[in-house]
Amino acid sequence: MKKVKKRKLSYKKIARLFIPLVIVICLFIFRKNIIYFFQSKVTGYPYKTIEVFHELDVYDNVKKHEYSDTINKIVTTEYYNPKFVSNYLDIKYVDDNTFLNDINILLTLGYTTDDINNIYASLQKDSIQILTENDYLKDISNIIKLSYFHEDYLSRYLAYSKGKELSTEDLITYVNIGLDNKYYTNISKLTKLDDNLIIVNKYHSLPSDYVPNDLEAVSDKYNKGINNKLRHEARVAFEEMCEAALKDNIKIYSGSAYRSYNYQLNLYNRYVNQQGFDKAETFSARAGFSEHQTGLATDIMKANWDYISENDNEYTWLVNNSYKYGFNLRYPKNKEQITGYMYEEWHFRYLGKEVATYLHDNNLTYDEYVARN
Repeated sequence: MKKVKKRKLSYKKIARLFIPLVIVICLFIFRKNIIYFFQSKVTGYPYKTIEVFHELDVYDNVKKHEYSDTINKIVTTEYYNPKFVSNYLDIKYVDDNTFLNDINILLTLGYTTDDINNIYASLQKDSIQILTENDYLKDISNIIKLSYFHEDYLSRYLAYSKGKELSTEDLITYVNIGLDNKYYTNISKLTKLDDNLIIVNKYHSLPSDYVPNDLEAVSDKYNKGINNKLRHEARVAFEEMCEAALKDNIKIYSGSAYRSYNYQLNLYNRYVNQQGFDKAETFSARAGFSEHQTGLATDIMKANWDYISENDNEYTWLVNNSYKYGFNLRYPKNKEQITGYMYEEWHFRYLGKEVATYLHDNNLTYDEYVARN
């Protein structure tokens, strides 16, 4: 009987059989590592970050977005909050030691990713801290884009906004005027005293010794006052306006124009004695706070020596035409909370044609105009 020779496997044959098996086993064992490696190359995130994304089950969400340095930094820290994953992806990273904590606070307060990007693009660190330490400020992105937004007033905007339903523009305007402070507080002393656009109100005062250097008496033809003077430019414009009114059979006169500091002091004290402090405050300026001292304002009378009122033809004509000559109804109706004074149909202020026309066309008081410019 013939013996059958046993076939010996060569090393090469063994290798051909064993190596593929080893590769398959290795691929199975290290499959996650390999997948993470390629995902890292594709997305730009470090391998360890990819590993965390998978552990947190957010990789599928993350890979749909462009690379985000913010989520790359925060996902491995104590500041990571799973409900803000999508927000992190859209927030531009800022290299600041409190950034990761601050964005969580801002998101919790209710600020959007656009808000946060605008905040970091526009505000200083101290201002950002103010936002994180206060309640949500509505419409912050539009607020900081306003040309008349003052960053150093941020705390005031926040405080004044509480409990009020104001538009963005009004909120910033009112604080800029000073309405977040009581009248006759936080006062600014005026310096450019001979500027026709000087603002005089309950937050801006004139020196007690200020007297305009170009005061001129209003023509007797249009004057029903005593020592009734206006500054040159205002006087010329006022007389032109009176002449134009005459062509429409309207007669208007300057009843009370320039008043000195001392005159206003005595007048105000008389009103206080006659009508009481609270009432006097609504219609009479304290000395140094009166537009009359500028020589740019006048109270307008009718032919019968009465001050005009809103039912008069004279008033209607002035409302429709005074801006053409540079004058503005300084204390209009429904603006009392802004001007600090009751509606005064007779008090007109010279501002020049450009500004007066702008106020007329936009239904703004001069206080609002200054606060926005």
